Amino acid sequence: MADPSAVPRPARRALLRTAFGGASALALAACGVPGARKPVPSTPAQIASAVRSYWSGRRRAGLLDIANYTQYIDVSPTNQDDHPTLDAFTRETGIKVVYNELIDDDASWFGKVVPELASGQGIGHDLMVVGGDTYLTKYIELGYLVPLDHRRLPNFAAHGGAVFKNSPFDPGNVYTVPWQSGMTGIGYDPAKVGRRITSWQDLLDPRLHGKVGMWNDAVQLGNVALLAVGVDPETSTPADWRKAAGWLRGQRESGVVRSYSTATYQSSLQRGDLWASLVYSGDVFQANRGGSHLEFVIPEEGGLIWTDNLCIPSSAAHPVDALTYMDYVYRPEVAARITETVQFVCPVPAAQRVIADRAAAATGTERTLLTALSTSALVFPTQADKAKLRRLRVLDESEEKRWNALFEPIYQA
Repeated sequence: MADPSAVPRPARRALLRTAFGGASALALAACGVPGARKPVPSTPAQIASAVRSYWSGRRRAGLLDIANYTQYIDVSPTNQDDHPTLDAFTRETGIKVVYNELIDDDASWFGKVVPELASGQGIGHDLMVVGGDTYLTKYIELGYLVPLDHRRLPNFAAHGGAVFKNSPFDPGNVYTVPWQSGMTGIGYDPAKVGRRITSWQDLLDPRLHGKVGMWNDAVQLGNVALLAVGVDPETSTPADWRKAAGWLRGQRESGVVRSYSTATYQSSLQRGDLWASLVYSGDVFQANRGGSHLEFVIPEEGGLIWTDNLCIPSSAAHPVDALTYMDYVYRPEVAARITETVQFVCPVPAAQRVIADRAAAATGTERTLLTALSTSALVFPTQADKAKLRRLRVLDESEEKRWNALFEPIYQA
């Protein structure tokens, strides 16, 4: 297997961050498409009825078309266009897979496919990956996702981690199962900072004047600020949002923040221009594999957990094949292979043992990488870490406008 430092790293999260600026306009425009909304089941009885109605009599077709982000699946060490777990899936099931790296970011993808779904056209894909931070709720509200038949997802039931089930954006995993996950916390260079960072309040320290990195992303920025003021984002109120925005304004006015950027913070942290920054857990793991010596911390007030999710669009031509693949990736040995390339938080905890066993049997660079993965809390969070993680606030349309009005000016000023 190739050393990850020699393999281009996944671009998915960076692309999502840079695209957020157009989120509200696209979402509201799509929600206003005449005839766009479809009836959406809401009660347990309605959901069960919708599942029975949709899946009754459906069979495999032998074909599956997947739309994903770039560099977000396992690759062969000798051929970046070859994905061994997809090859194994086809050999086992006979289902031919057409794999497309088409999604640049959630905003542009949403803007592309929603008009097609609203008009009744097929989008040409049976399975797609959607981030849970902003857009997934909108797909669900518009009725553009297929409710899943969990009787056909035994591996998800058996091996999916508890923290990855029953999220606030999809209670009961009616429409989704996680593809990959990650954590938002603080990354810092201990040699520069000179002490341990343990709290969001440390990002107010005058000794870090001009050395702190924050993001121009209203979703993440607002949610971490809520944690900083002692509020669980999931249950936060508009009054809490105003308090969190006040914390951010105070931080900005103090001069500790060097930049609000989702595009440059990683390189700035590695160069030493930033000493501490808002980061994703995968950023730190990958930077350290490349020779940096950064620390990642989930602050004592809590950090955020996010998931990118597999879901079936309502126009899917081969939904049973899609569901078959969704369950397949929850086998620990399959999840392990994907994690070895992607290096984000794995939603299948049992994959940790698989990677550890492979490390014990490996040698050289491969053993080093596999050992680092299997022992990293950035890939397999500890129970103590999980206990400190919180989900992002799910916003309806009117709340999203109020949220953005509070948090966007922080980094636009």
